[in-house]
Amino acid sequence: MEILLKEQPRIMNVADNLQVIDVGTIEYKEALAMQERLQLLRKNNAIPNTVVLCEHPEVYTVGTDVKEGELTTLIRKELEHGVVSVKRGGKITYHGPGQIVAYFICKLPFDKYAAFITDIEDIAIATLRRFGIEAYSRKEDIDPRTSKRGIRGAWYDLQGVQKKIVAQGLQMDNAGREYIGIGRQSRLMVVTMHGFALNGNTDLTKFERIYPCGFQHDVMTSMKVILGRKIDMWQVRDEIVAQLGKYANKW
Repeated sequence: MEILLKEQPRIMNVADNLQVIDVGTIEYKEALAMQERLQLLRKNNAIPNTVVLCEHPEVYTVGTDVKEGELTTLIRKELEHGVVSVKRGGKITYHGPGQIVAYFICKLPFDKYAAFITDIEDIAIATLRRFGIEAYSRKEDIDPRTSKRGIRGAWYDLQGVQKKIVAQGLQMDNAGREYIGIGRQSRLMVVTMHGFALNGNTDLTKFERIYPCGFQHDVMTSMKVILGRKIDMWQVRDEIVAQLGKYANKW
């Protein structure tokens, strides 16, 4: 891997067709360059499907759902940290210490992409439930921002208020056609980037400077808030890896 990391990565072979690379804490732009390199390798079948786990120093990121001129309406207060524009779906969010980010560099048929988005959401929800947090999906709900069905991420009912604990946003790039499956049919392939961000011990006040994902400034919550204690983030990482193993053969 042609990227220098401050921490020695932990590489785990979850299945024959899936590896997890845990790089510890890494600057957001370095992680983005790493994703782009891995995506190219995956397009060329030089590596298996790969999930990168990490935490970031504080940064705000803006996705492709932010329309021209909209960004200023999504910022409530002066931001203390940099803003990076990326090609993932979604609007504006915050990354920082105490938040686990999972980046999915996976090659799959285009016609499985919609199911893949749901799989990623399910992995995050299953992880949270292993810690006693009854997270749920809102993929069937009507999104008030668009009036269309489908609100992504993992949610939690906190005293009757729907709070978001996992944000999700993906990007896919065309990977050409390949002959796959029993019938060796030609299918259009894509390779994904980005993924989800799960709030463990995250400083939620950083979200209050923006309208996270286009929702109200106080929409976010964390494992720490729900469980009332500091979270061992290595346990969360290990549980994400365990859940990934259940989905490896689907992709």
